[in-house]
Amino acid sequence: MLRGIALLCVCLTASAAHAADGDRPTTQPLKVVLLIGGEAHDYKALEPIVREGIAKHSGARVTTRFGREALKDPRVADGYDAIVFDVCYNGHDPAEYENLINIVKSGKPAVAIHATLHTFQVTDAWSEMLGMWSRVHDPYGPFTTVKVDENHPITRPWPSDWRTAGDELYNTDKMRPEAHPLLKVKSPHDGREHVVAWTNEVGKGKVFATTLGHDQKTASDPDYQKLLARGLLWVCGRLKD
Repeated sequence: MLRGIALLCVCLTASAAHAADGDRPTTQPLKVVLLIGGEAHDYKALEPIVREGIAKHSGARVTTRFGREALKDPRVADGYDAIVFDVCYNGHDPAEYENLINIVKSGKPAVAIHATLHTFQVTDAWSEMLGMWSRVHDPYGPFTTVKVDENHPITRPWPSDWRTAGDELYNTDKMRPEAHPLLKVKSPHDGREHVVAWTNEVGKGKVFATTLGHDQKTASDPDYQKLLARGLLWVCGRLKD
């Protein structure tokens, strides 16, 4: 009996050592940096909702960086598995957007939320990195989404009848050819259709983006939080077909 217990202990120790050496990197929670802040939105109220929602549904450890100074930091995503943008800034400083574009193109997975699309909106390189060009949005109000790709792992569990109580519908000017639409909305304002969630690949980086998420109404919705989480897992290679 003692010999059997000793052999079992040796096996368990060896198994733990193997996990420490080889398996842990694939099972460790993702480490994510959330860049958030800017004008026209209550980011102080949004930050805990977005951070906690992503963490809850993806298991990721999310670190927040508020403020515009982070946009110029070439090491802002160092030590993190992915970067999440939830920003709304005026102005077009190349030191900011070129830095962020280089980080993503170099292979850092990214998630982009709502007004991030209109930050640096006249800059083609920024829109190309995100995968969609947009300059205006409809008046704030409720609308219903439609799945464009029902089988994509990000949107497969998305409710077919999902409706926001209130959000801004960003108008799609054009999509990058490499971008893949996932959700769309028919505008209650003028009947035109606009893409509200999609994926993009640029350089070595993968991007998931959604124009949903103007305020707490959408950000607090569990289905929306799962959408962000699944988008994050997908760009990081943790959500398989």
